Amino acid sequence: MDQITKEVTAQVHKMRELHERMAKGEFEELNTYYSKNFIGYLYMPKNDIVEQMNYEAITTGNCNAANFYKGKDIQFKYSGLTIIPQASEQVAVSYEILFKEQDIQVKALSLEVWKKEYDGIWRMIRWYEEKGSATLREGGMDAD
Repeated sequence: MDQITKEVTAQVHKMRELHERMAKGEFEELNTYYSKNFIGYLYMPKNDIVEQMNYEAITTGNCNAANFYKGKDIQFKYSGLTIIPQASEQVAVSYEILFKEQDIQVKALSLEVWKKEYDGIWRMIRWYEEKGSATLREGGMDAD
């Protein structure tokens, strides 16, 4: 695994951990993983719409999500991580997400572009996430 892949893999895994910290009402560190030039799209099947987001919208959304999930038992599982270098300071990233909360689960596919910015930090600059509908799942939080 080359250095770029190692660095971005670490960022993606840290971002997963930070999403789970929303259960503690934390979101500030998560928001540092987005570029100020961020642009993203999120498909929400319940409303059958694709939401467009910029940096302000995604960071505000993370704050709202942290308030909503505070005190709840949530898990994010990532699988199938693929990192494709596009340039010396930019990569395309994709992976599957399995979100679990109580008796529901939501599957999603995330496609992202990460860029090493002026300060040497890798941040997400573009994002598209396609969420599936929420489904009931069997067992407790540790069941797959």
